[in-house]
This record gives sequence, C-alpha cells and structure tokens, in this order.
Amino acid sequence: MGRLENNFTWSSSRDGTFQRCTRQYWWQYYGSWGGWERDGDPEAREAYILKNLTTRWAWVGSAVHESIEGILKSHQAASGPAGELAFGRPRALAVDEGKVLDALTERMRREWAASRDQAYRRRPKQVLGLMEHEYGDAVPREEWAAMHDKAREALRGWLQSAVFERIRESDPRRWLPIEQMDKFDFEGTPVWAVLDFGMHTEDGGAEIYDWKTGAVDPQGNRAQLVCYALYVRERFGVPTERVTTRLVYLGSRVEVHDVRVAQPDLDEVAGQVRASIAAMRERLSDAAANIARREDFPMTDDLEACRTCAYRRFCKR
Repeated sequence: MGRLENNFTWSSSRDGTFQRCTRQYWWQYYGSWGGWERDGDPEAREAYILKNLTTRWAWVGSAVHESIEGILKSHQAASGPAGELAFGRPRALAVDEGKVLDALTERMRREWAASRDQAYRRRPKQVLGLMEHEYGDAVPREEWAAMHDKAREALRGWLQSAVFERIRESDPRRWLPIEQMDKFDFEGTPVWAVLDFGMHTEDGGAEIYDWKTGAVDPQGNRAQLVCYALYVRERFGVPTERVTTRLVYLGSRVEVHDVRVAQPDLDEVAGQVRASIAAMRERLSDAAANIARREDFPMTDDLEACRTCAYRRFCKR
C-alpha cells in the first residue's frame, strides 16, 4: 500500500476545532500526521496518541452512539441487502432494553479500566483513552458514576422514544449507511459526512436523524444538518427540499428539533463553509500541497478552552 497523503478536506468538526484554536487545529490535522507509524517522528507519534483521546463528556456520547449503531446495524444485516424490497416487509426491530443497557454498562466499565491502565498508548486507534487519565485530572468517583448514569439515561430515552418507534417499524432495506465515513464535493473541496441514521421514505424523500447527548443547541447544530442534506442530495440524488433533518437530543426526555432546509438555508450554510475553507487555506504555507507550519497557527487566548484540549502538554498550558 502506498504512503497516505494528507489532502485538504472539510467537515463541521474540523471547522469547530479551527474556530476554537488554530494551534489545536494544526496538531489535529498536521502535527499528528504519520503518528500511527511506530518508528516515525516521536513528536508526531505523541500527538497522534493525544489526538485519539476523548473527554468524559464526549465518552458518554460515543458510548450511546455506538450502542445505537450496534442495534441498528445488527437488524439491518439480518434483513437482507438494500434495494431488495420485493420480498415483503421484514419483522419490526425488537430489543431487550435490560440487556442493551447492561451491555452498555459492561462496555463502559471495560473502556474505563483500559483507559486507566493507559492501554491506549500501545493502540491509540483501537483502545479508548480518556484525557482525564492521561493528564491525571482529579475526577471524583461520583462523577464517573454520573457519566455512566447519563449514558444509560440517554440510551433508555432513545429506546422509549417515538423516534425509535418510527425506526423500529421502518424497512431496514430503505436505510442509508449507518455511521459510515463518506464525502461529497463542495466547490472542489471534499466535505466529510457521517450520518447517525437516515432512511429513504416511500414518497422518494429521505429522513436524517442526528443523535445528541450534550446541551440542546439547535441553532449551533444547524449547519451540520444542512451539510447532511447536501450530502444526501449529492450521494443519493434526493432533492434537498425532500430531505427532512432532525436533531434528536437524548436524555430522560427526548427532544426532537426539525432543521429546515430551504434555499436560503443552503445559501447561508454554503457561504459559511466557503468562508471557513478560505480561512483554513489562507494559513497554509503551500495551499496546493496542503503544507502547514506550526508558527502560522497561533494558540488561543482563551485559557479556559485549553483545559479540555488534548494537546495542552505541547503548549505547556
């Protein structure tokens, strides 16, 4: 296999990192490049290990997302290949709530123990690493327990929601790829999209769902959903006006917020993406080759943001 090339791409998460701190952005997308090679540059290797760390709050979201992904993919795999709709409707998705929640608990216990033992340093991409363990942050036992309870509450809320009921009764052969990295072209720049869940509707449209376990912020998450609508248009040929996008905030009470995708929304988000790409590329020393120098990406002045940054060791903050 040939050597991987660090090509310039864009995503909502990449933009979020760039807006938060350009130095963090540099470590994430340039300084850590090639760090998966054990005999490579030691600094890049260390940055790659740090890049794969997560915070305890993000861990909750990952645990819930991966539990939902497992439930849906297992059912989809048992229902036959996509497009084979002539053989009748498959059985509705059935889930044993107690078993699913217990599996989540066991998973989080294993991940926490592996992180505590810093097993991620040997296999940073395969083993979960918590930033709190890497930096020795003092987190009370009660708070770790609260993280676990929050994850169980979110997953239980999803299982008992009207959203799950709609998915449960739908034909999995109409579902779009679940949690699969894909991209589409935006004015010459590849834009990444990973759908939590989506499905074709019988009237030729599509529905997109995005699970959230953090603060309810429909306006802040709006651009991401509009980009998903663009992706579904480019990848599956569904006109954006026939795409329904929904933010699903999970907890003991599930909140669902529809994100409107009309032409003004498309124009506004396209303008934001275009400006973000331009700002990122402007800092490159060689835009054509996607070469970035560390000194051209200064550290943020917001020291509060540094508290949850994986690269604060490099910045000595």
